[in-house]
Amino acid sequence: MDETGRHEGTVLAVLADGGEAPPVAVLGGSTAWWDSDGTVSERAAGVKGACSCGWRASQTHPVVWGDVQATEGEDARTGPFADWEYHVTTVEGVVPRDVEQMLDALHARITELSRTQPVTALRAVARLQDTAPALAVDAVRAAREAMVTWEAVGAGLGCTRQSAHERFAHHMPD
Repeated sequence: MDETGRHEGTVLAVLADGGEAPPVAVLGGSTAWWDSDGTVSERAAGVKGACSCGWRASQTHPVVWGDVQATEGEDARTGPFADWEYHVTTVEGVVPRDVEQMLDALHARITELSRTQPVTALRAVARLQDTAPALAVDAVRAAREAMVTWEAVGAGLGCTRQSAHERFAHHMPD
């Protein structure tokens, strides 16, 4: 984990026997997957996502030699980084990249409307204000049905356990 306690993802080389490639000693102990290219170490047969917390993906993905982006899948829906993002979302509740992008785009669009069509921008903001509470109740209900604690619900919402419980417990089935 980094200095803020956040999980850090990486892509590991996987050998033909399914094991992780060891650090490449002649390259200063490098663990970069592309250093397991067969020149001074065993050649990687695939790659998989990993995390600084010790998590390792179960799925192995193919190496596309000469194309780091295709191998790592950083902007793809599948691949080592997608596996790691799923892990982080599961353990940390990190907002997925596509949702962050949608929220950023919505913010930019409403800001633009504020300049050109302020009444339309106000209506869009009113829709957001109407929608957000229902989304919160749905998300809390799903979290509680998945046995997420009130403490974790509060942390996810940016409030205390008690505050989350007071705001949402009456919306939950008995």
